[in-house]
Amino acid sequence: MEKALVDYIMAQRAEAEEFSKQPGCWMGMMPHPDDTKYWSERVPTGTLKEFKRIELEEGAYYACADAYSKSYARCLDLASMTDEELDKLIDDACAYMNREEEERKERELQENITRNKMCKDFGIDRQTLDRWLEDAEAA
Repeated sequence: MEKALVDYIMAQRAEAEEFSKQPGCWMGMMPHPDDTKYWSERVPTGTLKEFKRIELEEGAYYACADAYSKSYARCLDLASMTDEELDKLIDDACAYMNREEEERKERELQENITRNKMCKDFGIDRQTLDRWLEDAEAA
């Protein structure tokens, strides 16, 4: 295994150890470089360059799977993409998820405003309105 990869792994392990010393904190760590079975399967060439490329492809896959769908992520030919293309794919997927979250929060806010106005119009408290709406949905 290339020294640069060993150094990278050991630095991550040290970071995890230090972080985990803080009360209530935990951080997973990579397997030790001596775990040759794991690392020979994970990074066959044993180079830091290959490791980072594998991590980038996996990051792109999971970002797309989370943002769009697993079937979409599976159909992408990630291995043929450049690092720049993978970075853009990740950025786009994350931006999409952020927009979706903002839109969800906005819908929730508007729903709250609408329900609060209904409470005022009907002269009832929010708990009563929510119960009525839940009962209506269940019926």
